[in-house]
Parts: sequence; structure tokens; C-alpha cells
Amino acid sequence: MKLIDCSCAIGYKTINYEVVNHENFIVREKVKQARDAEELLQELDFCGIDAAVVSHNTMADVDPDYGNRQVTAEAAKAPERLIPTWTVLPPVTESRYAPEQLFPRMKAGGVRLLRAYPERNRYMLNAVAMGDLLGEIAAARIPLYVSPSEGWQTVYGVLQEFPTLTVILYNYGLWSHARYTFPLFRAYPNFHMETGDMQTAGEIKEICAKFGSERLLFGSDFPSNNIGGPLATLLGSGIAEEHTLNIAHRNIERLLSEVTI
Repeated sequence: MKLIDCSCAIGYKTINYEVVNHENFIVREKVKQARDAEELLQELDFCGIDAAVVSHNTMADVDPDYGNRQVTAEAAKAPERLIPTWTVLPPVTESRYAPEQLFPRMKAGGVRLLRAYPERNRYMLNAVAMGDLLGEIAAARIPLYVSPSEGWQTVYGVLQEFPTLTVILYNYGLWSHARYTFPLFRAYPNFHMETGDMQTAGEIKEICAKFGSERLLFGSDFPSNNIGGPLATLLGSGIAEEHTLNIAHRNIERLLSEVTI
């Protein structure tokens, strides 16, 4: 079975490693990280993963521009297996992130997914700060990765203002998220989740039954989680093969195919 891990990070964090728990407290623990593409590919090979969507930890820990350059360089080492994501900043302060400048660079670099770290990069992810960019991201069907580690208000707020935005939620904690995420599944058809933190029994099966398997993407959120745990959860979830294939690779392939830049 083809497997695409939709959430892996390359590079060492300045703090090893912040993990969000069920009460939104930051837990700092030492985990195995991948210094570069070569080390990440070793982890993917060990777990039988065909490809991965990758970010670079320096996007949030050092500088977004530097992190974007780093992930591009690392993904170029294995372009058939590593799918790069970039992070964004408000165009009002960094004009190179205006859509007319950003999108051509993305196209040239083979980038079709974006990320936002508003708290770490000191901006608001809303219409006041970056409405033109977020509107164009939604119109181009570019998936935007966001995490509630910086607050569920950010996730709810950006979707309320941009209801057609394609969002991929990650790093949301290991305890049940249903009271936060089920309303988002119901209200926003382009809301998706990667499965890295779905390690409570029955979560994947329940979401498939309520909202369909098209809204879930297999992901580990490595190195916050080892890849093997989320993989075992998916393969042992008890869902139909068709649902498993959707989550394993079809859904992310569909999202990538829908991007228009």
C-alpha cells in the first residue's frame, strides 16, 4: 500500500522538543530528530513510507525565509519522495509574501502547500493582518497547515473569516479533540486533519463514520511522534480498505492536484 506521511519536519529545534498535550500545556522532551533529508529518509524507509510532506524547524525557530530556503534545499535531494512546504508572513510587512510575488516563487520551487506559525513569527492570522494573501490562498486551493498549539481561537478565527480555505490541522494533542474538531468538520468542507495525534482508540473510525474518510490525511507529525505509532493506529483502525487508501495517500494527492498557481 502506498503511504504518504503528510507531516514531517527536518532540522533540529532550538528546544528539543515541544509537544502539545491534551490540556494545551507545552511538554518539553528529548526526541529523535532528523538533521537533514538523509536522516529523514532513513526513518521513512524503516517504516515503509513512500513519500512525505516536509517542513523545516527553522521556519519557526530561526527565520521564515531561511527555513523556506532550507526545506527547499533538503527536498531537492529526493524530489520524488519529499514534498516541500513553505511558511508565510504578512505582506504588509514583508512584500515578498504578497500573492503576486509568492505564488510564482512557489510554482518555480514546486511548492504547493503552506504553513503558518503566527505566534512564533509574531503576527495575527486574520483578515486585518493578511486578508489579501489568505483570500488568494483559499482561491488557489493551496492547503494551509495550522496547529492549535498556538490556540484554537486562531484555527476557528481564520476559518470563520475564510470559510473556503483548505486547512490541514496538525499537532493538536493526544487526548480527544472531538469537541474542538467535529464542529469544524461539520461547518467547513475544506477542513482536514492529519492523523499523527489520533492515538486514542476509535478516533479514525468515528470520523470516517461521521464525516467520511476524505477529510483525514495520514501523518505522523514527526518528530513530535515517531512514525510507527500513527502508522500502526491507521492500519489497526478497523476501517474499510477504501477508507484506508484514502487516508494513506489518495486524499493528499487529491489536494495537491487541486492547487492552481
